[in-house]
Amino acid sequence: MSETKKKSFAERDLTSGKLFWKIPLFAIPMACSTVLQLLFSTVDLFTVANYGGGSNSRSAIGSNTALINLVVTLFVSMALGSNVAIGNERGAKNKERAAKVMGNSYFLAICAGIIVAIFGYFRTPVLLRWRNTPKDILENSTTYLHIYFLGRPFLILYDFGAQLRMGLGDSKRPLLILGASGVINVIADFLFVIYGHRDVAGVAYATVISEAFSALFVTLFLVFNHKGFVRLNIHELIPQKDVLLEILKIGIPSGLQGLGFGIPNVLIQSSLYSIHGLTLAGQLISDDEIVAGSAAANTIENYVFAITDSCAAACISFVGQNFGAKKEENVKKVFWYSQIWMAIFTSIAVCIARGCSEPLLKIFLTKTQDGEVVNQEHAILAGQERRKIVITREVLNGIRDVDSNYLRGRKHSLAPALIILFGATGSRILFLYTIFPIETFHTRIWLYATFPISWVLIDLIYIPIILHLQKKSFAKFHEKEAMPSAQSN
Repeated sequence: MSETKKKSFAERDLTSGKLFWKIPLFAIPMACSTVLQLLFSTVDLFTVANYGGGSNSRSAIGSNTALINLVVTLFVSMALGSNVAIGNERGAKNKERAAKVMGNSYFLAICAGIIVAIFGYFRTPVLLRWRNTPKDILENSTTYLHIYFLGRPFLILYDFGAQLRMGLGDSKRPLLILGASGVINVIADFLFVIYGHRDVAGVAYATVISEAFSALFVTLFLVFNHKGFVRLNIHELIPQKDVLLEILKIGIPSGLQGLGFGIPNVLIQSSLYSIHGLTLAGQLISDDEIVAGSAAANTIENYVFAITDSCAAACISFVGQNFGAKKEENVKKVFWYSQIWMAIFTSIAVCIARGCSEPLLKIFLTKTQDGEVVNQEHAILAGQERRKIVITREVLNGIRDVDSNYLRGRKHSLAPALIILFGATGSRILFLYTIFPIETFHTRIWLYATFPISWVLIDLIYIPIILHLQKKSFAKFHEKEAMPSAQSN
């Protein structure tokens, strides 16, 4: 490998240089990583639908997407604690403490993976009953989730490892690993499903194998990181209370925040089934067509948010390092630069989603649970309705996302979690159980409007908090730092 290529994959010092241009260069690989994950999930569904058990098998996987996303979001968010903790030590140039953070992060990831695997495997029937899974897909759903949960330890290891790499200033290696594991996933899909005739189980096994690959290689990158700031040492896997608390102080509220979005989103999607006999453009739209169109639009939203979230994800890594380095002005600059680039990235993604909405909706439209193909024209109309209300206002969600990660990078993780629990979880659930049942508000428009309305509410709550922090800056932090030296004098 040439010196240029070696340098391109090196850990970056995120506290110096032209930060305005460094942020998008750091964010783009992360956006690509998330998009790749979404694409590989789409391939899973395509493979099982066309070469496996058809619509029944596809429904067995697709119907559990929301549940799976809850689990994934919870632990990806928890891993942010590792990103902030090691970023702080990288900025402070404290290698000894950084080594402890890395070792304890892996200890935490291993424990979390084992707990999720055991709990998920044995509680799968309960979870499926909670989701009101149809009887005709219950067996396949059970098979898929059993294998899925047994493979969770690998994904959790990758999530923590990837966040550690990003906290150290490297967003390219996680993309490289994810791309390679995705190719393995696609190959394994075809081998297990087409040639092995394993249907749903085959797709699940393919996913586990690819996740094991990603976990192995992100770990190897950390273990053999001899030229980097710090590397993973097996001796540092011994848990230390103060280090674990530092990680969990950021990670647990972040995980709860992820659930705070996920739970009401599941309820909102389920509420679509309660709306009957409505028309769009003078045409009667069936329940299946509405749900199919909304689900397709939601998939497009996920791709747009992948672009939006990349700038927020970059923000936490940059703020983490600069906060640890006590570079006060840089921390402020990173916040505003991240918002600018988020707005640019999101606007581009929204324009693409708007301009290509019809062909994109066609791609992501699914069959009904009984295997019938929905009326494409009707489903697209339903999807367009959601797109106009939600996707076009995604920048409001992006502002919230950057605000949250900015606070986390400054070691304020509880405040974002509480804001989300109140502004998103609370407001959306309150609407669903109080206002939505009223006939005037029992429409898809009001149901979809809960997303941008809650984003505006959250953004308004963040404004005084961010302004206060920007004014107060590191005053209290510096006071605490000065106290020991004053006492010694």
